Amino acid sequence: MSTCLIVFAKNPIPNQVKTRLLPKLSAEQAALLYRAFLTDWCEKLTELSNVDLVVAYTPPGSQPDLQILIGEDVTYIPQIGTDLGTRLTSATQWASENGYEKIVIVGSDSPTLPLSYILEAIAGLDSRDIAIGPSMDGGYYLIGFSIESLNKIVPSIFEEIAWSTPQVFQQTIERIDTVKATLKLLPPWYDVDTPEDLAFLHAHLSAMQIADATVQAVKTQNILLELLEENP
Repeated sequence: MSTCLIVFAKNPIPNQVKTRLLPKLSAEQAALLYRAFLTDWCEKLTELSNVDLVVAYTPPGSQPDLQILIGEDVTYIPQIGTDLGTRLTSATQWASENGYEKIVIVGSDSPTLPLSYILEAIAGLDSRDIAIGPSMDGGYYLIGFSIESLNKIVPSIFEEIAWSTPQVFQQTIERIDTVKATLKLLPPWYDVDTPEDLAFLHAHLSAMQIADATVQAVKTQNILLELLEENP
């Protein structure tokens, strides 16, 4: 079955990305860190086989900048819509129109997320309508659909959601229950949005190094060490 993995991404422009890290970091430093998140994450995702990688970008006109960062071997589509719900709906419609049978959408705020979670979601969509990975802040880091269930679930699952609040995951689960969709639930993971999240990321990367685990977010680790030295 053909699978489309869509990464929701922003052009790493100061004052437009990772603004909740201010004033712990400067706007330029926050953009530099997000740039590392994005490049590490997309580099990691290219390791997945039998998956077409798509970058859904914002703001409009960002494709040339992101091609320099990520490369030209992925597909780029603009994010279309006035809020996250309509942008997610638009991305799923694009994937459906292009013949994909499984559609998985991830963010770019979790550079340490194990690839095994994504593979688990893709496998789960063989028998389930929807896959979702809850994030520790009350949202979700992944959502996926089987093509057979798309019309039943979208766009209703994205409507009347209080985006960017701790209620996003709970409200989404309520929508899933309302439409009687079958669910593949993934383990929780963490996004990096706040200074507290940044401290946890640093500790996690350090622990991985001590434990001799493979650190795949190398650019993130390097820039994070530099930034924390500059901003103790």
